[in-house]
Amino acid sequence: MARKEKDSEGGRELPKSLQGIETLLTYLNSKEDELCSIRNISEHIGLSMRVTKNILLQLEKLGQVERVVEKNKVLPKWIITKLGKKVIESATQDISPIKQISKKEILVQNISIPKDIEALKEKSKTAQDQIAKKLNKLQINLSKSLGITLQLDNPEFENLMATTIKELKYFQRRIQNLPNDPIQKYKLGKLGEEKKKIKKQEAGMLFREIVFFNFVILNQLNTISQYADQLLKLLDESSHSKAFTLAKKFRGELKLLDNLIDTKETLNINTHILSEENLERLEDNEISADLLDEIVKSEEERKESLEEVKNIVLHLHNDFEKTISETTNEKNEQPKAIPLYEYYQLVLNESSNNLISINDVEQAINSLADEGYIPGLKIIEEDEEHYLKLVQFEVKDLSKKELEVIRNALRFEKFNLSDMVGATGWSTQQTQKIVDHLTDLGILKYSESHLHGKRWYIVSETI
Repeated sequence: MARKEKDSEGGRELPKSLQGIETLLTYLNSKEDELCSIRNISEHIGLSMRVTKNILLQLEKLGQVERVVEKNKVLPKWIITKLGKKVIESATQDISPIKQISKKEILVQNISIPKDIEALKEKSKTAQDQIAKKLNKLQINLSKSLGITLQLDNPEFENLMATTIKELKYFQRRIQNLPNDPIQKYKLGKLGEEKKKIKKQEAGMLFREIVFFNFVILNQLNTISQYADQLLKLLDESSHSKAFTLAKKFRGELKLLDNLIDTKETLNINTHILSEENLERLEDNEISADLLDEIVKSEEERKESLEEVKNIVLHLHNDFEKTISETTNEKNEQPKAIPLYEYYQLVLNESSNNLISINDVEQAINSLADEGYIPGLKIIEEDEEHYLKLVQFEVKDLSKKELEVIRNALRFEKFNLSDMVGATGWSTQQTQKIVDHLTDLGILKYSESHLHGKRWYIVSETI
């Protein structure tokens, strides 16, 4: 069976589809004789619907799963076969569990703290300079992708990359504005005021904490750089869909980087992030992942944060006018619903928890809707691989023609007016009116360029 480890002979990472075979079979085995749709399987094993479908087709050829079409249904569901059960049973025998390295463990790798105050100052300055250089290099490397994304005619991808580059530039400016030696400002003082005397022990505590967070930030930048290198490689190989999916993952990593820089900016002689006990551990060079417990939430803590997400969702709905001002269109119309993926970005902006997933947000919305607090989600489906989830601020039924435009938009992914006229068979005037109305509602977005003209698209987690 394939596992999430490197091939012992070739040293190459196994493809995601192979890594997912065991996960998929294990999940179907746990469902016993229950039929499962592709979407249901995809959501539970954490792979895209396309990858999930490809794995199922491979396993069907091997006789390890079979498809079942229920009466009066078009789309098939899937179930594990007896052979598949035997395969998963034999694969799980005598296998030692693989220890997964946590995010916090990655962030504290290879950190050492000098004892001497002058060595601390030098290490702090060197690390801060490295952070600025890495941010600048990331901007330059990712800027190369903009030319490629412009040619892809994918406005969402283009906007995503432009926003990422702007955020990196903003982070770099914040780092450059931080002093290399924060103690110096206390020595200046105003005319007539007594200069603050900083004890050597106080200075040492501050510099140790600064050095620690500088290297945590550098480790996070290393992770982001790996994402960037992989993204550029996928674009060079014309794997545009995979590149777009990877670019979306940047959001969570950049959110964590933002939180870490926020933390670094708050450090001063009177304000420490770490407890006194943990500051003493830094002095003894005892570095471990639990030092970040108050800053980086674990997976277990993330699961416990549903109430926090629900509170944010309630806040966004109650503060409706402020929420929609961030998604308003050129006509300043107020949308009655916005795509779930776009709503997820608003939740991330409101939260300090960098591990909130789009599934967490969907779960919170469904829970609050069941309790009667908010209207909830509206799902518009073209097929299992093309669907749109809308977060409703007000309950509004869409007309048949509006639904037809949305389903065509999901199929097109991006379209101009003539594309939609050809798909619907309506007049240009009627088509324009419905497209404009859906844009006013916040369901459709559009971009305009000299290269491609005016095009509309849907911001959906499946596209």
